[in-house]
Amino acid sequence: MNLEHLRYFLVLSKYEHYGRAAEELCISQPGLSHAVTALETELGVRLFLKTGRNIKLTQYGEILRQEGDKIINLADRCENLFFRIQSGGGTLRLAGVINLMGGTIPELVRDFRKEEDFPGEFQFYTEATQKIIEGVRDGKYDIGYCSRSDWKNDIEAVPFQRQDMVAVMDPGHPLAKRNGITLKETFSYPQIQFSDSSALYPVLKEFFALAGGIPEAAYRVDRDEVITGMASCGFGLAVMPRLPSVYRPDLVTVPITSPSWENIFYMIRRKENFCTALEQSFFQYCRDQAAL
Repeated sequence: MNLEHLRYFLVLSKYEHYGRAAEELCISQPGLSHAVTALETELGVRLFLKTGRNIKLTQYGEILRQEGDKIINLADRCENLFFRIQSGGGTLRLAGVINLMGGTIPELVRDFRKEEDFPGEFQFYTEATQKIIEGVRDGKYDIGYCSRSDWKNDIEAVPFQRQDMVAVMDPGHPLAKRNGITLKETFSYPQIQFSDSSALYPVLKEFFALAGGIPEAAYRVDRDEVITGMASCGFGLAVMPRLPSVYRPDLVTVPITSPSWENIFYMIRRKENFCTALEQSFFQYCRDQAAL
């Protein structure tokens, strides 16, 4: 159906008079008549009946008037939406591991909004790395932030942030004034460790194995926020990746210099996929701000 013809029909149905409708539409009366005739031919029904010098909607014309309003409103909304998308609007769906979604990604969005004139909206999702990759590949998410994986050729991956291993403790701890320590040095002190139900347990088990094995734990906890809270209260030190939860005023963070360990987070998106102006601009902004 020709939307322009439908718009002409709706104006004519309002006035039920060719002259007044043609005047509002700024077209000739023959041009308006031709458009309505083409619409009637396409639909196979009469839309108007002549009543003297005027015209009147038929029952089919009344049906088209009601449905036509919905069609035009929907078309206008769709056109406005894509105009906004072309102008940097629309919605950008971001998925990331909790390490990054706890602070880094929201902070980037905040700063991006301050610096760039884009009217778009952002949606945030927290997932595990494999779920993020699958979601990006399937089109569920636009941009993902996750740990390294075996990328396929359909994924563009950009190094985004490096994460090191640290020991966290209260300010009065004997190691608190050190600029760096070895993992072996932490073995002499009570430790708060991740329980085996935590996703970080295998990572730390492998890391401790590099120094001879896991020392005896004073406490085992499955959440990093609980561990940092306990460490700040003097229950022991904790060895963990540099997560957002370590940044608190009542906690000291000391880098572990040996053995060497780092985790690199990546920013990913689909290759050869249409990118909105908002997605392209934010992806480049994150690339420029990458902490590597």
